[in-house]
Amino acid sequence: MPDSSHPLSRLEWTPRILKRAQYEALQFSLIEGDIRVRNASHADPAGHEYRVRIEDGQPVACTCPFDGRSSQACKHRVAVAIRPAIIEAATTMQTLAEARSAQ
Repeated sequence: MPDSSHPLSRLEWTPRILKRAQYEALQFSLIEGDIRVRNASHADPAGHEYRVRIEDGQPVACTCPFDGRSSQACKHRVAVAIRPAIIEAATTMQTLAEARSAQ
């Protein structure tokens, strides 16, 4: 288990969710300080594309059906949490957007 400062340590997940977050062909892109996660493992990747909201360096919500009906984090949030560089990029984008709006 990661240390308490790692985003994954603040999520509730199962080994199955973690495994899927690691091996599925997930693609990441930044959108307005959040992260779009596309599952290229599916025949229709565009139909399996979800938005993960980042707050305070933590993936806090996802638009996928699982995330809305479970107390555990979905594989998309876990996939983001295990990739700190992606969270860092989203956080930087949020900071830059806030600085621009403050001008």
